[in-house]
Amino acid sequence: MPARAAHDRRNALTLQALLAVAVVTALLATIGAYAAAQNMTRITESWLTLVIGAYALSCLCLLRKGHFRLSASLTVIGGLVLMGMSYQAYGLRAQSGLQITHLLPLLFAGLLLGRTAVWWTALAYAAVLTLGTLTDLRLATDASQTSDALTNLLLAGLNFLVLVTILDRLILSSQRAIRRSEELNATCLELERQVEEKERAYERLLQTQKMETIGRLSTGIAHDFNAILSVILGQATSVNLRGGSIDTVLPGIRDAARRGATLTRRLLSFSRTHIRQVSTFDLAEAIDEVRPLLLPMFSRAIQVSLDTSATGLRVSADRDELVLALLNIASNACDAMPKGGRFLLAVEADGAHASLRLEDTGCGMTPEVLARLFEPFFTTKPKDRGTGIGMATVRRFVADHGGDIEADSAPGLGTRIRIRLPLAEPARESSQAARTDIPFEHATVSERSTHASAAVAVAGDRAAAR
Repeated sequence: MPARAAHDRRNALTLQALLAVAVVTALLATIGAYAAAQNMTRITESWLTLVIGAYALSCLCLLRKGHFRLSASLTVIGGLVLMGMSYQAYGLRAQSGLQITHLLPLLFAGLLLGRTAVWWTALAYAAVLTLGTLTDLRLATDASQTSDALTNLLLAGLNFLVLVTILDRLILSSQRAIRRSEELNATCLELERQVEEKERAYERLLQTQKMETIGRLSTGIAHDFNAILSVILGQATSVNLRGGSIDTVLPGIRDAARRGATLTRRLLSFSRTHIRQVSTFDLAEAIDEVRPLLLPMFSRAIQVSLDTSATGLRVSADRDELVLALLNIASNACDAMPKGGRFLLAVEADGAHASLRLEDTGCGMTPEVLARLFEPFFTTKPKDRGTGIGMATVRRFVADHGGDIEADSAPGLGTRIRIRLPLAEPARESSQAARTDIPFEHATVSERSTHASAAVAVAGDRAAAR
């Protein structure tokens, strides 16, 4: 395209079409004049037409080579020269019917070249009008014609001045609009660049967070599995230390191993949807079954009370996830009472819900820490002891099962947590009993596989944070 700016490219197309029309018109007029030539005057006019055509062709060639402003300037100058020749030959009075067409150089100057070209063209047009007036004065035969010549100059000058002023204002407004549009485009491009930079920075931040999360999880998982292995070793060595039989410790070892598998599944599925193994069971009986895992977690300086007297409160939930939630809270309670204290876990009836009340007499939490208790990856524990997903896992378990959880704590006053789970509906309970009450040791191979993958939650989140 023969121009750089967008508006110049559009104007170049218009100028190119006008110059092409001028070249063709001049060529046809020259051919017609030669065909009908009868005297020297007609031949001279045909040569003049041919010169005009050649001039227009030169301007067209410059335009096609990319010299837009030079071509536009020469086009305006050529029009002014032709006007000057006409006004000098025939005078201003003889041009009264053609003055509208004589304004074309001015309009082209404003459209193609801008405000400065308009005023230079206006100055040249004033000289042309003066030249035409001088011709009228030279041809005047009386005072009346002289007066008419001056009057025509004054009227033409005033009309021309008004037109130039209006054209100048229009060009100024157009230029301002073009500048605003260019500034807006530049602003949009800058905003797009900033958005792209922010997206790249956000991707880098996400990658950094992922790496940090992997580091947190790796240290936490190591600690959690160490706790599970401690339970297994404690059960295995109890045969020699307490004089028990192997048959009495195998169930505890098996349960601890299953809790390790549950922990792995829960950690892997923490941020994605997973298939939950829901069964209906008595909440008090489930707490009694987890007693062998809970009690060894506390030191001898901590007095532990498990109140499971409220029987008959049946809930529908993932049993292993429930155990994992209790172990998380118990682990936090242990860490909050390094010098000893009391821990209470009680099952209570609460209307249409079964309630778990967990209390400790530990160091408690400040309001700021309590407000972030369930925030994922928030922990007040050292890096090698907590992951910050423990209480987040507890809240997710409670919310996914249609319950709610409340926490209350203050520095030096311990912590109190209440978990409320909806009671199971009888119809729902009977529909689930056939597929969920199969003991693990009597299940088929496929059922054991499902059972093992479902058994994902327990002892492991011990270091997960408050």
